[in-house]
Amino acid sequence: MSFLVVSHQKPNLKPDQLKALYGAIEQFHAHPGDVVVEADYVLADRSGSYSVVSVPDQATLNGAMSAFEGLVDVEVREVMPAG
Repeated sequence: MSFLVVSHQKPNLKPDQLKALYGAIEQFHAHPGDVVVEADYVLADRSGSYSVVSVPDQATLNGAMSAFEGLVDVEVREVMPAG
């Protein structure tokens, strides 16, 4: 299954929350588990990102995204190739 994940950093995060966010991002990319990042784009101001990921099921994605809870607003949409 493929999903578009749109995330935006919550406003007014405190320094310890920013540190937790950046740590979660680093950990996710270092150990993605069953999540395969097909495309990953960061907004120029670094306030959010757009990613296309492949996972066995949405529960796997939800588990991976749990590290970001409270730090980002996330929209997840299932996608498929256009052709």
